[in-house]
This record gives sequence, structure tokens and C-alpha cells, in this order.
Amino acid sequence: PRRSSRLAQKALEASELRRMVRRLLDRELEHADLENVIGESQAMRAVKETVVKVATSPARTVLLTGESGTGKDVLARTLHALSDRRDHPFMNITCSALPEALLESELFGHERGAFTDARARKIGLLEEANRGTVFLDEIGEMPLTLQAKLLRFLEERAFRRIGGLVEVRPDVRVVAATNRDLQEAIANGEFREDLYYRLADPMPHL
Repeated sequence: PRRSSRLAQKALEASELRRMVRRLLDRELEHADLENVIGESQAMRAVKETVVKVATSPARTVLLTGESGTGKDVLARTLHALSDRRDHPFMNITCSALPEALLESELFGHERGAFTDARARKIGLLEEANRGTVFLDEIGEMPLTLQAKLLRFLEERAFRRIGGLVEVRPDVRVVAATNRDLQEAIANGEFREDLYYRLADPMPHL
């Protein structure tokens, strides 16, 4: 598995794979046939096997790593489209694009009156994506306090909206992506080690 993961990560940087997943998306992935669109080199066979294995597995978390521009967002959509969650929502958010308070509200939602200007209940992306997939891009930039709340959700499969008392239990697969070296971020105290292993452990990360 480790060898396949290394081969898969290397191949993700190839334009051949990026073209493949974009072709699948162009066809709306209704009847995606990886056998016909992926080459038969050793690296591409490893990619095919890993993508299909992860997409069709019951894994609740997937971690995508690699440099910017290697198609992690497209691969996340491909994993969703090849899974049994394909008929349910695919929600995505870039963790570095919003300040912490707004990112927390976008992910977990809030109750009316939870803070100034919270005039109505807001349903967060994790709840909206019930039975589907949530893609957290640039997970390495998520603030530590939110990392803790995300970890709790992944462990307990439940969370409370900001200002809420009732636990919400959506059934979602979380696909996280980063171009950072998370091991280095852990060493620098910028990323939680327990969250890293919670994201990466259920299946070999791509």
C-alpha cells in the first residue's frame, strides 16, 4: 500500500492524469470507465487501483497531498463521482480563504443569535453535504482551534452549530487536501498530529 501510494502521488503530478480526470468530469462521470481512459504504465495502474479503491471504499476520510497545480480538487470530485455518494452533495471550501470565525460558521453553521448579525439559523457545509462529500482544500492552513473541532467531528461523527445545544450527525466523507508538508507543520506546532492521523489512517493517503 505504501509503495502504491508513492507511485500514485508521483503520477498525480503528470498531465496525463489531470487530462484523465478532466475528461471524466466532462462526461459528468455518469458511467466513468477508468479502464478505458487510464494508460497501462506501472504508475498509472497504481493510480487507477488507488483511485478506485478509495472511491468505492467505506472510508470516511481521504487525504490528498501534492504540490499546487497537481489536480487535487479535480481528483476530489472524481472520488466523489465514483463513489456511492455520487447522487448526494459535493461541497467544497478553501480553508485559507476565510477568517477563522467565518470558516467555522461555514463549516458547522450557527444558530440564530449566536453572535452579532446572526439573525437566522445557518446550516453549515458539513450538514448540507449529508450523505455526500465535503472537500476541505488547503487543510494545512486551518487554525488550530478549528482543527480541534474538526477532529472531534471525525471521531464522534457529531458536532453542534455555533450557539447550538443539539448535536448534528451528518453522514459525510471528508476529503482534505494540502500542498504543505504536514509532518513539518506538526513539528512546528502548526498542525495537530492526531488530526493528521485521523485524516490519513482509514485508507492510504493519495
